Amino acid sequence: MIAVIFADNNPISNQISMRVGRGNAMQSVWARWQKQPLRLWIGAVLWVMGLSAIAWFWHLGSIGLVDETEPLFAEASRQMLVRDNWLTPYFNSDNRFDKPPLIYWLMAIAYQVVGVNEWGTRLPSALSALGLALFLLVTVRRFGVARPVGVDAADPAVSDRQQWLAAAIATAALILNPQSIVWARTGVSDMLLVSCMGIALLAFFWGYVQPAGSRAKLGWYLVFYGFCALAVLAKGPIGVGLPGLIVLAFLLYLGNWRALGEMHLLKGVGLFLAIAIPWYCLIIQAHGQDYIEDFFGYHNVERFTRAVNNHSAPWYFYIPVVLVGFAPWSLHLPAAIAHLRVWQPREWRRQPRSSQLGIFAFLWVAVVFGFFTLAMTKLPSYMLPLMPPSAILVGLLWSDQMVWGQASTAVRWSNWLSVGFALLVAGVLVYSPAWMGDDPAMPQLPR
Repeated sequence: MIAVIFADNNPISNQISMRVGRGNAMQSVWARWQKQPLRLWIGAVLWVMGLSAIAWFWHLGSIGLVDETEPLFAEASRQMLVRDNWLTPYFNSDNRFDKPPLIYWLMAIAYQVVGVNEWGTRLPSALSALGLALFLLVTVRRFGVARPVGVDAADPAVSDRQQWLAAAIATAALILNPQSIVWARTGVSDMLLVSCMGIALLAFFWGYVQPAGSRAKLGWYLVFYGFCALAVLAKGPIGVGLPGLIVLAFLLYLGNWRALGEMHLLKGVGLFLAIAIPWYCLIIQAHGQDYIEDFFGYHNVERFTRAVNNHSAPWYFYIPVVLVGFAPWSLHLPAAIAHLRVWQPREWRRQPRSSQLGIFAFLWVAVVFGFFTLAMTKLPSYMLPLMPPSAILVGLLWSDQMVWGQASTAVRWSNWLSVGFALLVAGVLVYSPAWMGDDPAMPQLPR
């Protein structure tokens, strides 16, 4: 429905004149919808909620706890309730220092609401993913115009339609990919971390585009610092280190170091410390060197500097991980990146800040991919933070092609590859229960 309303009849393109009749009809439909913005927003929110319900919430508790890690999180959260100890996570009688407390706190709260079951274990992951999808919808709707580099302006009506289309496609790409579906339905800290970091980075971009000295600019930057702090409580230093690298890469690419002075660093760091540090101080006070060596030493420093638990892989490991994990949208990523002309930083620097969402998303992808490629420990889940910016890139590419009426050769090839890949996956899924087996540790997973 959204594609029908928003896609056709670009009034500034002469290449689609053969479709004027149909285009005028679509323009008429769009004009009626445009006069009712509340209806558009309701429809967009229902779009996200509907896709999320299918991908993330449907039968969320119907599959038993999977593998080894999910039961560890689930039981540690249950014991937090049983012991009434919200400081130290335990598994049986042993300290569990693997992850900070935020995921355990949220699971324990969910247990009190829906009961101690699979639903309660996975609900924080699904809800955090939904929050990220809704904020991505709002952000792409506001800034989602992938103007070709060198084009300074576009027809406002065309831009408005393109923004709605970009938001619809980007949210669909974020929700409907294997990585997001798996981790939003798994009771571990990965999706919570990605949602906190994703919301933080999108909030940074909102702050970046606001007028200098405005209260809105301060407010959005404080949201950035606050969600970085929550990300640190979700998984540790990576929650602030990775967003920080992405912001620095973005400002370095644009040569816009003045933006650092606009970020209210003193207020922001104060808010970050007030949220993130108290629990770490208390846990170190309670457990001392044991916690420092286990969490900061083993689970952070050593995971980057050496392959722990035999999770080693060659440097190109994440290329097939992204290809499969972000399928079928991943087949369009090369075309989406090429469409941005990232090799022309001078042109991007001339664009208004509100038009720089595409290059921000590209650098987000590049930093995540590069950082975890350098890390010695390699796991497929480490590419999950790459899903939100990849979804933005695909949304910008498709909306731009559909509104401007131009499709490059790379886009046409990626379209056909996407169709072939989808048919292949469909065939695999038909036969998957037969070769997945029926492992008693993962009851009902094949079905």
